[in-house]
Amino acid sequence: MLDKRRLHASGSSPCTLIFVVALALTGCLSLWLHIDSPGFLTPYTTSATGPGYLLVLPGNATPSPQPYLLSELSFGDESTLIDIKDFRFTINHDPCNRTHPLLLMLVHSAPENFPKRNVIRETWGQQTADVALLFLIGSSEAHQAKLEEENRRHNDLIQGNFLDAYRNMTYKHVMALKWATYHCPSAKYILKLDDDVFVHIPAMLDFLTHDLSPWGARRLILCDFLTMGIVKRSWRSKWRVTPQEYPGKHYPAYCAGWAILYSPDSVFLLYREAQKEPYFWVDDVHVTGTLARKVNLTQTSLHYLVLTNESMQDLLSNPSSRREFLFGPPNLTENEIRALQNVVAKPRPSSESLLN
Repeated sequence: MLDKRRLHASGSSPCTLIFVVALALTGCLSLWLHIDSPGFLTPYTTSATGPGYLLVLPGNATPSPQPYLLSELSFGDESTLIDIKDFRFTINHDPCNRTHPLLLMLVHSAPENFPKRNVIRETWGQQTADVALLFLIGSSEAHQAKLEEENRRHNDLIQGNFLDAYRNMTYKHVMALKWATYHCPSAKYILKLDDDVFVHIPAMLDFLTHDLSPWGARRLILCDFLTMGIVKRSWRSKWRVTPQEYPGKHYPAYCAGWAILYSPDSVFLLYREAQKEPYFWVDDVHVTGTLARKVNLTQTSLHYLVLTNESMQDLLSNPSSRREFLFGPPNLTENEIRALQNVVAKPRPSSESLLN
């Protein structure tokens, strides 16, 4: 692109060249003023054309204000979840009343996944002053008594009054956005997760405070980014979608749903839009694809910070070869999660940096 512009300019008049140079200098001056002015947001993008997201500058010493107002939501919103008009949280907590976490982690879990939740609590999911973790579930008559006992013991379940079922995943995702919007607006970052994922918490906190900003971000969606997904029509696919459910042949660009890092304003924008749109059950496509496009949010890939299955096996067999990563691969077993925790819990030589 630069070479083409130079070739084009070489045949232009002196006036044109002077205009181009002046325009470039103006752009540089504007960028310098934008970045160096305290209290402003600094842009970051992985694309030369995409708007990316905005980081709150560390030079802004005052806490950033809540980036949205609940008064912007429709009347009756609190008791509505998409097309459910009598929604309520049947199990709820308010940990953010006691602390203002840097990172709020909302783990989507099926009611029967007791071992998965326990292994997360035993390994990477221990709560601190900087990190709050909650498990989100729907209703389950078969498991309700055991869930209530689990919640009494750990105080970390959030349950909505919709049936926990495969095609109700979007209710759970939007419930997570709803809970964060109403109950934890002070969190700087919100991480939506599945319950078969490993999170390298020390590296994540370092990433948020140094690669991003401890003051937070705006318009942020970081994820394992997918483009041009083909809509499955085969009866043999569990992901089959009918033309009535989704008429297009391709999905918009979207995030793999197993790990998505949001800023609170992105959560609010997606939640508010979800409350207006018809229900579509493939939650990652609907929320981070269709809804994100409607509210003009741009996804940014963090694929390079995700372990592949191959690199995970290399790490487990040779812990000294540890590389930079934030997440293990999705669909992990409980034993794989424990093994990864054992590796990252071992101290590294002081000369090495976890995340440069």
